[in-house]
Amino acid sequence: MGISRIEIPITRQNLFMMQRQFSVKDHESFFPYDVFGAMNPSNNVDKNYRVRTMLIHTDAGFEIETDIVEKTFVLRNRSMAKGTTRYMSEKNVKPGDVIIIEKLSSYEYNMKLKRGDA
Repeated sequence: MGISRIEIPITRQNLFMMQRQFSVKDHESFFPYDVFGAMNPSNNVDKNYRVRTMLIHTDAGFEIETDIVEKTFVLRNRSMAKGTTRYMSEKNVKPGDVIIIEKLSSYEYNMKLKRGDA
């Protein structure tokens, strides 16, 4: 079946970027190829596949519909929930924490926060 979950450690160095653009760099193979789209979604017409979105259920009580921007590997919000920016803020993510993304199916995931040692 392959990898069923990934863990993304939050560090002092990546916290600022993760609060703004949630990166899954180094975990590209965890997601299906067709959730990766162009920086400008209108350029997706040039692809030989239709870019799909995936649904992420969060432990903050809301869902995020997203695709992934190719080359930068950041989640691009496609939902009304304000996406990962809202998640990082509401969960008050700090260095030492770990974000865990579990695969339920190819296009459905759970995201939860594991607190680091205080």
